Order: sequence, then C-alpha cells, then structure tokens
Amino acid sequence: MDQLVAIVSIWLHLPFSFLLIYAAVLAVPQELREAAAVDGAGAWARFRHVVLPTILPTMLVALVFRYIIAFRLFTEVWLLTGGGPARSTEVMGIYLYKQAFTYANFGQGAATGWVMVLASLLFAAGYVRLLQRRSFARA
Repeated sequence: MDQLVAIVSIWLHLPFSFLLIYAAVLAVPQELREAAAVDGAGAWARFRHVVLPTILPTMLVALVFRYIIAFRLFTEVWLLTGGGPARSTEVMGIYLYKQAFTYANFGQGAATGWVMVLASLLFAAGYVRLLQRRSFARA
C-alpha cells in the first residue's frame, strides 16, 4: 500500500514541480548557452555550468513546495488506506486527525499540530537563511 500512496502523490503533485523547472530552463538566456558553446563546452558542460546554476533557485523553490505538500499529506493516505493496515501508511496528519477526532485526545492532537508547525517553520527559516546567504554573496 505504501507504494500506491507514493505513486498517487507523485502523479498528483509532480506536474507542478515539472512546470516550475521547465519554465526556468526555458528562461535561461540563449546568449549564455551560445557563449559556452563558443568557449568549447560540450552539451554536458553547458548544462552543468550554465543551465544548472541558473535554474537552481527555481529547483529549491520546487523542493520547498514538494516538502510542504508532502508534510501536509492527508487526503491521499486517508482515501486510499485510512492510515492502515496496522498504521503502516499513517502520516502525521492522519495521526493528528485520529488523536483529536477519533480518540477525543485533543491535547495530543494539538501537540502534534504544533510539532508540524514548528518543523515547517524550521525548514522555512533554513530555506530563507540559504537564500539570504546566496543573495548577499553575490552583492
């Protein structure tokens, strides 16, 4: 069942990441590619030294979106498995829902929600710090 949840989640959310990265690849200036080709860079070198550094910020944004989507994963798991069998597909959202609304353990559900919020804030803070360092390194 784990594989089915992963396949459905990828099927639902990968096109957004693909479109972000594809748009970034199309936005790479043709002059940079041509200059690398004139300098004698092959296709792999042009990709590695021109395209990849240019699209890296967009890839990081897509990664953050994927993290947010994966962290709030609830619907796919709930509809496909309900967190089972034997809690094998239970994610934090399912755990929170079951604790708060099935077992009426609202304190545990609230604590789980806060852990999810704090984990997201720590990840976002790390991402913002990385962006700040990269932007100040160029200045």
